[in-house]
Amino acid sequence: MRESMKIILLHGLYMHGIALQPLRQRLNQLGYTTEVLSYNTVAIDDEKLFSNIDAALDETHTNILVGHSLGGLMIKNYLASRQPTTAQISHVVTIGSPLQGASIISKIQAMGFGMILGNAPHHGLQQHQDEWRFPQKLGSIAGTVALGIRPMLCGHDAASDGTITVEETKIAGMTDHLEIRYAHTTMLYSQTLASQIDGFIRHDRFQPES
Repeated sequence: MRESMKIILLHGLYMHGIALQPLRQRLNQLGYTTEVLSYNTVAIDDEKLFSNIDAALDETHTNILVGHSLGGLMIKNYLASRQPTTAQISHVVTIGSPLQGASIISKIQAMGFGMILGNAPHHGLQQHQDEWRFPQKLGSIAGTVALGIRPMLCGHDAASDGTITVEETKIAGMTDHLEIRYAHTTMLYSQTLASQIDGFIRHDRFQPES
């Protein structure tokens, strides 16, 4: 089954595709074909990125889209733009993605530092109301180790991965949700992340952490 599927991975804000290479390698070891796409996260050209996703899709097999943080929002925007069938893309996995925007973005803007975000807030980082209305099954993963800038700016007002709150990774219509004991970036290097993604693809659910 895995040999007939391709996973396309998108990174988050201020990052580059190289950050996803360890996860990609673990998914390769599980038997998937994988590809990481890089894009400028503070000067987002969504049509260019969407065209790159179009080109990366395997036309002969089923595809899965995996996004970390902002990458998950760009995947949501891609689905809204392209409306792919489940035969083309069956599953989406988001990792630390604020699926209805992030409160830390509003805090940064209120402090007068919004310019460092570029145009990223306009692509889903700004808080908004939404639901998962796509046929693809969505599995959302949240970190619970608050190691990052959020506690410094917002205090410990909510469970978070140090950047995104656990609640911000939830959206009505998602198929499953998982909390893991990692911070926003360190979760990418978790030994269990690839196996959780694999389990969701195969069974439409995650394995709860023991």
